[in-house]
Amino acid sequence: MSRSPYIYNKESGNRYNFISSGNRSIIKVVEFTPTSKNIYNLGFGDLLPDGEIDDTVKSNNGDIIKVFATVIDILQDFTKINPSFIIAFEGSTFERTRLYNRIIRTYYQSFRKTYFVLGAIETEAGRESVPFDPTTALVYSVFFVKRIE
Repeated sequence: MSRSPYIYNKESGNRYNFISSGNRSIIKVVEFTPTSKNIYNLGFGDLLPDGEIDDTVKSNNGDIIKVFATVIDILQDFTKINPSFIIAFEGSTFERTRLYNRIIRTYYQSFRKTYFVLGAIETEAGRESVPFDPTTALVYSVFFVKRIE
């Protein structure tokens, strides 16, 4: 992404935060949680008062491009430190999943320089991981990225 990200803080080894300063100030959190050996889920959303992440809220803060540029920058930081990890992410709603599909298609030429990208599709046999194809009309339900070492 060619947009400059927000400045972010690394709270711990797997948790980052930054302030979305569009229409108002909102603390955003990106957290990488292990799901199995070398696979980490990328969780993202607004910080709640109890320290949890709300990944369903619609902030509509007017700065979505800068927010996603920041999430991508955080992904790059985390995978630079942990290049063997596979990062999985999916939308918490169908609309968010479609948004992630659009973002990856739009910026795929840049992503592919740093990451190998797989997408999961739903088939009659269940969920199947396939190489990401930016030219297909398929809606991938989950994405997996691994840094090219």
